[in-house]
Amino acid sequence: MDNVWMIATFVLLLILLIIMIYHIYFRINIKNITKQLEEIMNITDTNSLLTVVAKQSDIADLVNIINNMVRDIRQSRIQINRLNRNFRKTITNISHDLRTPLTTAGGYVQMLQESITDEERQEYTTIILERQNMVKILLEQLFEYVRIESGEIHYEHVSIDAKKVLIDTLTMYYDDFNNKGQEPTVQLPEGPCIIRGDEQGLKRIFSNILFNAIVHGNGEYHFEVQESGDCYTIVFSNGSEPMTSEDLDYIFDRFYTKDQSRNKKTTGLGLAIAKEITKRLGGTIEAYYNNGRFQVEISFPVVEG
Repeated sequence: MDNVWMIATFVLLLILLIIMIYHIYFRINIKNITKQLEEIMNITDTNSLLTVVAKQSDIADLVNIINNMVRDIRQSRIQINRLNRNFRKTITNISHDLRTPLTTAGGYVQMLQESITDEERQEYTTIILERQNMVKILLEQLFEYVRIESGEIHYEHVSIDAKKVLIDTLTMYYDDFNNKGQEPTVQLPEGPCIIRGDEQGLKRIFSNILFNAIVHGNGEYHFEVQESGDCYTIVFSNGSEPMTSEDLDYIFDRFYTKDQSRNKKTTGLGLAIAKEITKRLGGTIEAYYNNGRFQVEISFPVVEG
């Protein structure tokens, strides 16, 4: 009987010892986790994660959950910082693009108040109206981009002839090509090119790309519609100044322009708007540069029948 009590007492003491050890390790883990959390939260540029001193399954599960939350918080911080930088850059670009033509127009308004010839008066008035139009275009494109990005503008998805829309849009820019002494080459298939889309949206895409080509292109304009498999690809190609891979990476970003001085009559929104509308119409848009030529390709699925 004494042996039984001795064994029972020993087992009980062993259990108590195990519980005490587990409790000690539990407290050590909790203190260690708390300390690590304080360090991680106070240091913003660290990639450290929580670790456990002793292996305890319930503590390890808790640490894994907290580490996942820490990763999410870090990713959110990175995203917020990126958005803040983009926002500041956007505001800077808008301010510059608005201030430059307004400042120029203001200078010519002052010159109009001086004693000048009729010829100079006509020249200055033309410049003022031109700068005023630049501001108008910027505000219209900015408003349009915001409406497109927010989903406020609704685009139809009906059967339309992409070739006909391209021809109509090219006709709108006949005088612009003529003024540059350029006659673009156009290569089109014989039959219609039926896609699912919105006529006005497609016309805006083509118009923005053509305007960009006229302003930035160096001539040798070539436009064509290719049918490959189950899609139509509309290709806009022109001679261009040298472009880097970075230019191509950012070419569709809002307010991006290769003209870092931002003195040309562009807002950096035209291709961004073209990309947004293309996406909403179910198409894809890509830009390439090769052997002195810049090329934009837009693809839409073919509508059978």
